[in-house]
Amino acid sequence: MKITYVKNYAELSELASRSIIQSVQEKPNLLFCAATGGSPTGMYTQMHQAHVANPSLFSDMRTIKMDEWGIIPSEHPDSCESYLKKHLLGPLEISEDRYFSFDTNLKEYQAECDRVQAYIEQEGPMDICILGLGKNGHIAFNEPGEYLQASFHKAILAESTIQHDPALSQGAEPAFGLCVGMEGILQAKKIIFLITGKGKQEAFKTIMEKKITTHCPASFLWMHPNVECYVDQEAI
Repeated sequence: MKITYVKNYAELSELASRSIIQSVQEKPNLLFCAATGGSPTGMYTQMHQAHVANPSLFSDMRTIKMDEWGIIPSEHPDSCESYLKKHLLGPLEISEDRYFSFDTNLKEYQAECDRVQAYIEQEGPMDICILGLGKNGHIAFNEPGEYLQASFHKAILAESTIQHDPALSQGAEPAFGLCVGMEGILQAKKIIFLITGKGKQEAFKTIMEKKITTHCPASFLWMHPNVECYVDQEAI
């Protein structure tokens, strides 16, 4: 893991965007696994500015959604789908044929998980995977536990993960999400790991111990040969 300490969120966003742009210039049709949340928003804004300056820059880039909340519909303003349309797909003018999505509001979750996993195996490995850090050390919705799941799967979410939106825990079953598994993440050719936001200090401290444990899924990134980790010093 190559760790770069930056002075603030703006610098983190700029450097991460610059790395992505370089990769897209080298491989225009790369497969981009898009995370959501506060961590990558500034980076996506920087990418949009690059798109405005060069409209053809991202014209061949393919995107796959990394994860999605359960219970709330995909058209809900807090869904990952809505976030990506607002911050990435719309601003970069990524057409529907270059975007692979999935739905959490289905009765047959396993069939949907199998469909996404098949796409990853056929079109992957992903060229770039964007990751933020959860307060409990999760990456995507791969939560801490006795074991981690390799393939795309339905994940039961930790309380710390759903705190920002009470609607996520108002369903008839425990709050859940669908997400890329550890295999898909670790097979990505490049991982951009963004550490910023409130309440991440303890998780970051655990990662820096370099002890690989399922109780901190992000610690598995030490096993990957090409991780660019940007650490916002104002947050840590």
